[in-house]
Amino acid sequence: MFDKRISKYLVKIECGEAINFAKFLALLPENLQDEVRNHARVKRQKGGLSVVTLSCDEIKTKLAQLTIEPKNRVEATTQGNSHKVTTSTSFLLAYHEKSSSIHPETVIMSKTGTHCLFKPKSQALIVENAELFFAKTQLFAQLKRIFGLQISLETTDLIYGSGNQVTHNLNKNFLSEYQSVLCFFDYDLGGLKIFKALKNMLGNKVTFLEPTSDTMKRYFKKKPANKTQYLKALAQAKALNLMALHSLLLSETAFMEQEAILAFD
Repeated sequence: MFDKRISKYLVKIECGEAINFAKFLALLPENLQDEVRNHARVKRQKGGLSVVTLSCDEIKTKLAQLTIEPKNRVEATTQGNSHKVTTSTSFLLAYHEKSSSIHPETVIMSKTGTHCLFKPKSQALIVENAELFFAKTQLFAQLKRIFGLQISLETTDLIYGSGNQVTHNLNKNFLSEYQSVLCFFDYDLGGLKIFKALKNMLGNKVTFLEPTSDTMKRYFKKKPANKTQYLKALAQAKALNLMALHSLLLSETAFMEQEAILAFD
């Protein structure tokens, strides 16, 4: 079960530096946790830290194996955690000018290249959730009504981001073909994180659709899971210079799910 943090802890242990022993154990497979706990010499220090000494070569070898990054997802599966490695293929669903039915186009990205059966327009609109993606006619009408955007499939490709899926590194070459990428995501920490990842990937061509007025205030109904999540969202909005959104988050102390625009009247 590869985890980069294990390597950092092992370096500190080797150097005789104090660590949080409980957090270190929590990173290990359960069967190895007991072995380490039973064979380690632990000298308590201030602040909940401990100096740990490992003298068993067999345990050291097992721990060292956890610092070797799997070459691919299949290899990671044999270590018990394939989710530590990204997939070798990614896909995105898209509606484009020649889409003539409810069935979207599937764009497939792999290490061998991008497999796309349509020519991308100069602009793409990415939505985070399926409800808006499949309600594209309503979506475009509401974007015009709320944001004043003249968007249609004649000028803009509509892409289903599927949460974090859109930020997969294999998507970069395909998304880079667009001159402008509009992002309409949930107004919450998750949506802001996805936008930040895309901005890091594609640069200033990426734009986040912020609330344009207080008319959307009444749709900020989703309460944060906890105070930390709320404060992180506030900080993220400010760091990304999304001050209109920051202001609404501050006044409403709540988030807005993007599907709410379908109820906008």
